[in-house]
Amino acid sequence: MDTHPSRHPSLPRPIVGPMQLSESNRLMAEAKKLVPGLTQTMMKKPEMFAPGAFPVYLARGQGALVEDVDGQQYIDFICGLGASSLGHNHPAVVDTIRQHLPEGLLHSLPTAWEVSAARTLVEMIPGGEQARFFKTGADATSAAVRLARIITGKEHLITVGYNGWHDHFMFDTPGVPAVLAQYTQRMPLFEEPDEAALLARIEQTGAQLAAVLLSVPFNRCLTRDFMHALRATCTKHGVLLIQDEVITGFRLARGGAQEFFDVRADFVCVSKALAAGMPLSAVVGPEKYLSRLADTQVSTTFGGELLSLAVCEAVLKETAKPGFIEHLADMGRRLATGINARAERVGSPLRVLGYDAIPLFRFSKNPVENAKLTQPFQAAMARRGILLRRDLNFICSAHTPEQIDYTVDMAEESMRECLGQGSATQAA
Repeated sequence: MDTHPSRHPSLPRPIVGPMQLSESNRLMAEAKKLVPGLTQTMMKKPEMFAPGAFPVYLARGQGALVEDVDGQQYIDFICGLGASSLGHNHPAVVDTIRQHLPEGLLHSLPTAWEVSAARTLVEMIPGGEQARFFKTGADATSAAVRLARIITGKEHLITVGYNGWHDHFMFDTPGVPAVLAQYTQRMPLFEEPDEAALLARIEQTGAQLAAVLLSVPFNRCLTRDFMHALRATCTKHGVLLIQDEVITGFRLARGGAQEFFDVRADFVCVSKALAAGMPLSAVVGPEKYLSRLADTQVSTTFGGELLSLAVCEAVLKETAKPGFIEHLADMGRRLATGINARAERVGSPLRVLGYDAIPLFRFSKNPVENAKLTQPFQAAMARRGILLRRDLNFICSAHTPEQIDYTVDMAEESMRECLGQGSATQAA
């Protein structure tokens, strides 16, 4: 990706004139005929952004910059839906793949990488003694659910947040047997009163509950007091507390949400930043629990794919370096503080909320209204060389202060543009 000599090299090339989307649109037309749902995850569908005013396909990336198939550059805050924790094309990933590719991809017996990657991982996770590797976050959370049922002899679950697409999580979607709805209760933590409701539900149903599977909300920061209360309530009723750290792992703290909240889960699920974009997930916890996976049929051919495991080990070493987590938090605070101050100044309802390293952009608490107000803002930011999701965004280690400050300036311009068009006038 080339740079323009008249600007800072970490900033995108200016988009002159209208956005060019011809190649994106050509690929999209073909994909509509070939790919059910257009792409592999609903979170990347064009309607999640600003259709007709936002790129659909990307071609390459370097650091925190990406380039679309029409040649336009952007500062990337989508970051592979959180997987690209080191940014794009990082040497820890690229050099590891180049070094170990000649060794093969998947062998007929285990490789030493299964042992060394597990060792590195359990050393980072509080309470970690054993780890099993999978490919996706949903693989890991599903394995964790089965493990919890074996350990406790109980079958029911409480889930908080999105934990994957498998049947016991998405029990109310087409194609899932209706009977599964009786085994899982989905509970929110979007507002403070939701905390008491969750604790009360565990008190009421603890005799049937195998586990509470918690993915923290991102519109607000939970307190340590609540997390300690949740831990105590689960322990009281023999309910396992499983921390879904598919997103928070290696972002909130080196040891994840357990370290951040100073609360020990029974075991955790990690993915996304685990291998900085390579397909890998894991369940990690103490031997007394993880060893019980041998008692059930939890098996995957590709869990031992060696390049992802080798990259995982290299990425975890990067994550453990002094200043890595602090940089994510510093850049996230700089972004949120800057945008919120500019929003106050111009009278926009936009607010950046949540955890520093995982900023959530919100115009309205009402989801429909929020989507309506966010879409023109996403389009305006894309024209200025910035890619944002509608809600949850991510800081990666490649983001620079110059990129954050540029984003804040462009956010003010975009908010003014949206206000001038009458598209952002509701209260947040």
